[in-house]
Formats: sequence, structure tokens, C-alpha cells
Amino acid sequence: MNRIGRREACRLGATSALVMAGLGAGTVVGSAGASTDGQIVFVYDDSWREDWTDTFPVHQDEGVPACCAAVVDYVDTSWGLLPEHLREMEAEGWEIMSHTASHVAVGNLYLTEPAEPGDERLYLDGSFLGHYDGDEIVISDGDRTVENVIAGGDRDDTGIYLDLADPVGEAFDAGTAFARFTDERVGDEVVGSKAALENMGVDVDAFVSPFGRSDGLVDDLVQDHYAAFANRGGNGLNALEGLDSYELGRSSIDGQSVSEAEIERFYDDVAAGDYLGIVVGHSQFDETTPERVRFAIREAKARDLEIVTLREALTDLDAWPATGDERAGGSADDGNGTETETTAESDGTESRASADRIASAVRDNRAPILAGTGAAAAAGLAGTALYRRFDREDEDRL
Repeated sequence: MNRIGRREACRLGATSALVMAGLGAGTVVGSAGASTDGQIVFVYDDSWREDWTDTFPVHQDEGVPACCAAVVDYVDTSWGLLPEHLREMEAEGWEIMSHTASHVAVGNLYLTEPAEPGDERLYLDGSFLGHYDGDEIVISDGDRTVENVIAGGDRDDTGIYLDLADPVGEAFDAGTAFARFTDERVGDEVVGSKAALENMGVDVDAFVSPFGRSDGLVDDLVQDHYAAFANRGGNGLNALEGLDSYELGRSSIDGQSVSEAEIERFYDDVAAGDYLGIVVGHSQFDETTPERVRFAIREAKARDLEIVTLREALTDLDAWPATGDERAGGSADDGNGTETETTAESDGTESRASADRIASAVRDNRAPILAGTGAAAAAGLAGTALYRRFDREDEDRL
């Protein structure tokens, strides 16, 4: 009896799922051939309604899946995806990922200037905390950790700064010391978001970090509770040799980020080498139209690249680990040993305020973000889209 390989098994399983979902026996996920020139994973960040109205239908029409990186506070708003959208996407072959609870920077922000005990201002390599007045943070160098409260932030001739409610109390060196939200807040954002999305009836195994910030506690929590970190760093060409599901990078397909020729060159690199290609798009961008999405899909097909979800790709490549929850027997906690019971009940007011803060932060950080590659560049552009779109009336986002 002939034996089928992992790639064929994954394709058959995905096709069966689509058939059971009512798409018909003619639907094929990815390439129809027994072997391909590589695999591509599409990820769409932020869970805006355009994922459902604009992007999802194109993928359905092309017969290929994708991944939705969902922000809990954006779901079930007038401008975000609804829980039933997530469930239907998953039922028809998509993978749902976590993109935190409220789209805040959960990774470390490093000091760019030394801090003295009496200082009430820190200079950091990003302003992502500056718009959260009154929120608690920690400042640490790994050996010493102090707590404080955000009292605003801005930029001056020295750089981006964060004001504190009280003097920092310790001396900290630039480059090694960092500021971030508290352990409890980071746990809620990283682990609590997984629980909240799964309470909506979907499976969540991969994490996407806002703004590409992934150093510190967030990295530990992801490895404890998820099977993959989808934007830990890199340019989207993930080498198959020694592939690590927690060290993945992405490349953009967004209209204002890359040209069509650059997308084609990226696919050429995937097809020519031993890579897993991962691309990210933002459906809410004016330039990331259904036509741009269809172009990105068809150019991948033209190079015989199989389009799969991240879960399918990593399973196919024997790089899919047991999640921390599975190792721990299925319980989810907030990073401090406390079981998380998170629900997503929102009228959109707080999440809109959060997105306004994100847009403001990206205006301040746009140059350093765009100077990077992969996830960091895509994150900066995501915030730019938020800034542009929140100037519109609510009906434009329905």
C-alpha cells in the first residue's frame, strides 16, 4: 500500500475540512500537486472588519487559507470582527492567532540614556508607553526591578521620553535597563488574550506581538502557553534547517509597504531556497485592497508555493511543539499562577481609545519602526492605518 507524506496528509485534511464546511469537493487548499516549491503562510493583523468583508472572500475564491491575528478588544465592535466571523473563518480552514488583549507593546523598551535615582524622566527606544497615563510599569536591568506609574511622555532634542509619577529610585544604565508594563498586565495581554479568544469558540496556538516588541517576559510567556511566536524577528524567510517555531519572521504584502515587484522577489527567494515564507497584511489599509491580496495569492501560486496556515506548515515540517497549556494539563494562567477567566464584552469605546493611543505612538515612532524589517515595519504601518482610519466617521468602519 502506498504511504502519503506529511504534506499530502495536511493538504487532504485541510481540503476535507473545507468540504465539510460546505465549499464542495472541488476546493483545493494550496497547490494541487503532490509536491511544491515551498510553503507560504498569510497572516492578517488586528482583526478589523475588512478582514471579513474584503480579504476573507478573496481567499475563499482562491481556495487558500490564511491566519487572523486577533486583538480581543477589537472583536465585537462596530469596526472589528465579530466572534462568529472568527468561528466561521476557522471552520473554513483559517487559523486564529492572538495579537494581545488591547494591542499594547508587551516587550521591553530599552533606555537610551542612563537614569539616576532622582530622575522622573526616562529616555526609551520607543514611545509606546507614553500614552497610558496612570498605568503601572516596571523598570529593570534584570538584577534590580522597581515599580512606577506612567505620567505621560513625548519627544525632545534628546529623544523619546517617558515621564514617571515618582523618581525612579535607582541608577540604571542605557542599553541594558528597560521599562515595560507590569508582570500582571503583560500576562493579561499575552495569556489572557488566548483564553478570551478561545472562550469565543476558536483554537489559538500562535502569538503575534504588537509593534514587533518581543524581548523579555512576553517571550517567556509565549513559549509557556503557545506553540509558535509568529513575529519574533526576521525578514519572512524562515530557514527550514533548524526551524524554530518561536523564532519566526514575516514580510509585508501591504500596498504602501512593498511594491508588487518586491513581493515577487520574496516569493522567488522562497521558491529557490529551503524556506518557510510568512507574509503579513493589514486589510484595513486603503492600499491593501482585495486586488492586492489576490495578486499576492496568485503570484505565490504561479511559483507553485503551497499556501497553508502556520499550524499546518509547522506540523508538516515537524516543528510544531506541544503548547505550554498542553504540557501543564490544559490550564491557562496570567503569568503569575492565577487561572485566567477572561471574556470579551465591549461596546468598542475603550478599544477605540486604545487604538487612538496606538496611532499616536506610531506617529512618534514611525521613523525607527520603518527603519526595521519584517514584523517591526509592518507594525508601524498598522498604526499608521489606525491613525488614518480613526479620522473617519463610524459608518465608514462598519
